[in-house]
Formats: sequence, structure tokens, C-alpha cells
Amino acid sequence: MKINRNFIAVLFLIPLFLVGCINDDLNNVDKDLTNAEIMKQLKIGDVAIWNTLTTQGIDLSTLKSSGLKSGQDIKEYPNGEVYYFALFEDLYPSEGDYDFNDIIIKSKLGLEKTGNETSGYFKSELINKGGTLPVEIGLMFYEASANLKSYTRIPNENITVNGVTLLKGAGPWSTPYASLGKSWKIEYKITKNIKIVWIAYYIVTVREGKRTEILTSGFAPTNVTTTFEIPRTEFISKNKLPWGLEIEAKEFAIPNEKELFLNAYPDFKKWVESKGQNFKNWFNNPVPEFTHN
Repeated sequence: MKINRNFIAVLFLIPLFLVGCINDDLNNVDKDLTNAEIMKQLKIGDVAIWNTLTTQGIDLSTLKSSGLKSGQDIKEYPNGEVYYFALFEDLYPSEGDYDFNDIIIKSKLGLEKTGNETSGYFKSELINKGGTLPVEIGLMFYEASANLKSYTRIPNENITVNGVTLLKGAGPWSTPYASLGKSWKIEYKITKNIKIVWIAYYIVTVREGKRTEILTSGFAPTNVTTTFEIPRTEFISKNKLPWGLEIEAKEFAIPNEKELFLNAYPDFKKWVESKGQNFKNWFNNPVPEFTHN
């Protein structure tokens, strides 16, 4: 029996056509979902994964206890060309779009030890303000345990920020972001003798006169003055997603507004679903088409 060559070609192309249709259908499903809906589908195990993107504590015994005049023996963290990045979604307690670009702060932390006092600075830059809400930027000062699992907020009376000692019993330091400008330097001093310190940014949104604080994942609300263990879950959604992240990186490309975060950072899903074992540097591989600097 003689078989027409065109017929064979058609038979060969049919499976390819069907596969293409299936892929198109899958892509169309993804396109119909919002960024938040796609992020909620991530298979997230232990929420402690969010606290593994930076070392959240600095051992002060690694600093020289200097008798020099303040400011002459400062060590900067992170070392070298790496920076701290604090990323926030600003709609808490509502779930946002999870593109992590509402507030992005890039920083270097300066530290020095003089006797029982710790002092230094935060040199920071606001590299993105994507949300529309009025925002205050603040600092939290913690004493950490040796295993970086327990944290205690350092009392206000032991903290001086830009030459002003914080009020005992009041909330932590914060200021409207507009007052800081595009970049800033915040100087501080801690008079409590501690072994391991961690200083982190948090934000406060203001909507219809109501102030709402947002801390990075795993940390307790600012009114918790007793020792707590991380991860706390106040700033983690029911779908195990955070409203704030801290990472260490040379750069962090800003996800385009309303862009799918997994388009901007495709390795993020692989990192999350491997329980943090693989693609630990997911933030180093942004897709230029979906991000900007």
C-alpha cells in the first residue's frame, strides 16, 4: 500500500500541535492569575526559611573594644560589595500583590565597640517606593542569642538616635520617609552591654489616621518587650508569605510594578520549594525584561 508523504507529515505534526495547545492553555491559566494568587500556590514548608536570607545578628566580640575617639574604629557590615536589602509589602494586614517593591531599602551598617557601648550608623538608600500609602521608616534594636533564634528588644532608654535618647516606654524610633530623602545616614548609640546585636528596618503605614507597623518576617510586633523566638507569625500570612524580607546581595533588581514576581525571579520558586536547600542566591538571577534598577 502506498502512503502519501503529505499524510505522514500531517501525522507527525499532530502531536506537536497538541503539545503546543496544552502549553498555551497552561500559559493562559497563569496569565489569568494575579501575582498574589500565583504566590499563594507556592509549596512553602517551614516559614523559618524567610529568616535565612541574611545573618540576623553580629557578634560584638569580633569588634575591637577601642579606646579611640568614637567613629575612628568602625567596621561595616555586610563586608565588601554586599549590602543589606529590606523589602516590604505595605498593605498589611491585607494581602498585597507580593512583588516586594513597595519599599526597598539598601544599607550598610557601621559598628564599633567602645567599652560597654556600641555605636555606629546606618548608611541607606531608598531604591524604590512603589506603594501609594504614606510611610514612616524606623529601626528596631535587638539583643540576640548565640544561635540567632531568640531576640530581645533593647530598651529605649539605652538607645540614642541622631543624638536624641529614645523615650522610656515609648515605641521604637521612626520618621516619615520623605524627611530622610533619597539617601541618609542614621547615627546611633547603645549603652546596654550586649554580646550579639541586630538592627533592622521596619515600616509604619498611615491610612485614614491609623498607623500600622510592618516588620520583616519572623520578628515580633514592636510592643513585645520580652524575649521571643523566631519565627513569629504576626507578619506572615495564612499562606505562609511574608510582608517583609531581609536579604544580603550586591544588588537587587526591582520587580516591575504588578509584574509576576516569579517572572522577575524564577529561581525564587525553586528555592522556596526546595526548603531553602537549592538556588540560595535566587536574587542574583533576575530576568531583565521583568525588572529594573
